[in-house]
Amino acid sequence: MLVKKGFVVTLPTEEAKKTVQPKDPDKVIMEKEASTYTIKVKTNMTTAEIADLLSKEKIIDDAAEFEAYMNDRDFSKKIQIGEFVVTNNMTYKQLANTLTH
Repeated sequence: MLVKKGFVVTLPTEEAKKTVQPKDPDKVIMEKEASTYTIKVKTNMTTAEIADLLSKEKIIDDAAEFEAYMNDRDFSKKIQIGEFVVTNNMTYKQLANTLTH
């Protein structure tokens, strides 16, 4: 249909397929083997403490990056007390939503 209308249709080149994408904290990297962790959020626990726990348990790779994500989007003010099951395949957004609901 596009060709009939005068458009040129091509497939991506091998070089274009190899383009490295920038790191996206909301993108899940499915290559990891899934691991689950139950985090216990206690009264007066800081976002930094939560991020450190998640990093120690290998749920996230970078505690400082996750803490910044939580602070920049005001999730830090909404963290709930309780036990939450999280996995290392969750995006920062999914982790934030889990910890704040």
